[in-house]
Amino acid sequence: MMIPEFIRFYGYTAQEVLHEYAITFFSLVNSMYRLQAREQLRQIVAVSAGMNGKESTVTINEIQKQEKGLHGIVQEIRNVK
Repeated sequence: MMIPEFIRFYGYTAQEVLHEYAITFFSLVNSMYRLQAREQLRQIVAVSAGMNGKESTVTINEIQKQEKGLHGIVQEIRNVK
């Protein structure tokens, strides 16, 4: 799912993605996820007044985790272990 999102977000072709260096690709993916999460967080905060308190809290917490990017995911896995 990462590559199609990357292509859509950055406008790359499949050929260009396959020729990209891994470090560049994953850095851009990390930035993409963080930007998407930040935008979603702004949108959810704007409409959270109409949500149930617990529902909005859970949704906001999930998006805040996504905003941390790949580093946040790795850190969360380390905490679980």
